[in-house]
Amino acid sequence: MSINTLARVFTPHGNIVYTANDFRQTLRIVFAGMIALSVSTFYNTSYGVFFVIYPIMLLSLVPVFNRHVAKQFVFSSVLNCIEMVFIIGYLAQWPLIMTLVVFGLYVIRFRFMSQGPLFLFGSMGVVCQSTMLNFMSYPTTNWHTLLFSNIEASVMAVCLSALMHYLLPDVEPRKPPPRLEKDVARVRHESLLSGTVATVIFVVFQISDLSDSLSALMAGILILFPMHYRGAVLSSLWRVVGVVIGCLYILLVQMVLYNHSSHMLLMMPLIGLGLAFGARLHVMEKVGAGVGFASITTIGIMFGQNMHPDGDLIFSDLYRIVSVTVALVATLTLVFVMHLLLNCFAPTRYVIREQ
Repeated sequence: MSINTLARVFTPHGNIVYTANDFRQTLRIVFAGMIALSVSTFYNTSYGVFFVIYPIMLLSLVPVFNRHVAKQFVFSSVLNCIEMVFIIGYLAQWPLIMTLVVFGLYVIRFRFMSQGPLFLFGSMGVVCQSTMLNFMSYPTTNWHTLLFSNIEASVMAVCLSALMHYLLPDVEPRKPPPRLEKDVARVRHESLLSGTVATVIFVVFQISDLSDSLSALMAGILILFPMHYRGAVLSSLWRVVGVVIGCLYILLVQMVLYNHSSHMLLMMPLIGLGLAFGARLHVMEKVGAGVGFASITTIGIMFGQNMHPDGDLIFSDLYRIVSVTVALVATLTLVFVMHLLLNCFAPTRYVIREQ
């Protein structure tokens, strides 16, 4: 369990496996995150969350780097930008048609994730689509800046991943993960369940003024990645714990630095320490988007979005914890309802069996 792993982080490893490859991956995540945050802060990018989160996600969820990974990541970003221009630019005047198109795109991407080989393409498509639809729904958003920031951040993430793997290569070759064999009904269940819930989240964020709730949006989307009810429950628990850890660490950093938080030379080592803690926990868990992943993405979003190092993060921390918790409870309720509904029909039935 991830909570047990968390409790042992400050104790001797015992029987917890932490290999030389895991240590290299930890370093890659930390250095890439610090470089991305430094670049975002130095150039005062409008959408710094892209520049910080993309490298962290790529290096955390994909422990290897090759041409197949790079093509999926960049192509997904470019395709999303093209889709957003047509969806928001041409279909916004017909909300029902726009919602159906968004639903179709979500289902297609979750289907890619469920089938396996194009998991990265599908997952990044889901994240990009959700984030950009939220940003572009507000009239103050500069589309040109948003679209090019997204593409630039994706290219930078791929370049940073390539650089980190070149400077800090794995000690020994990694074994490919086992391929899950899924029947057609399970693939339908996972893609329809996740696509429907993601579309409901999209509708809620379209009709409500939730421009400050990007963290809640991402929390609701990320817990759909297991694509079934039991996985969503575990993912939500890990997400809440990781968010709380990340927020508490950010509060600690601000209290330690106090009036000196505007000095990046003082801030960056402490940010790096927080990323190192979360990254180490992430590679020890070996569960994908667990507690460690939630904590490092929390730190990245808080400092990469509109949270500049000289800003007051206390209210933002508390608001993030509450909004994420509410979003997770609502999303889990929707997942449970859709799980029951889809299981009523044989072509979309997915029966969870005890292992």
